[in-house]
Amino acid sequence: MKLNSELIVLIEAASFSITHEDGNVWYFGKYSSAGQDFGFSIVSEDTLEQFANNVRSYYEDFDVSEEAYIWLDSSGHGKNGAPYEMVDVYKDMEECAEYITELYTIVMNYIGSQEDETDDE
Repeated sequence: MKLNSELIVLIEAASFSITHEDGNVWYFGKYSSAGQDFGFSIVSEDTLEQFANNVRSYYEDFDVSEEAYIWLDSSGHGKNGAPYEMVDVYKDMEECAEYITELYTIVMNYIGSQEDETDDE
């Protein structure tokens, strides 16, 4: 499924970058307030509802602690743009989890607006 251009505009308006990777895979990126270039890929499936479910599933599987731990290795922890303080790394990953929810909300609101237009006809 190709994402609707109206939906792409809404997603980009929320400061996400969008890249069509391959087939039905889309990459979404956004910079956190700590400067992390956070990104994730979602399969678009056949319908927007399935796409939204994939975004929700990604959020449900996103482990803030695990993601923070990755940034505390020798390539992070004050290096390569990662904050030095562990609490700041964790807070940054919590913010990134919120980005996933934000994308889900945008898609669900778009789906709702499309249903409203159909009801009006």
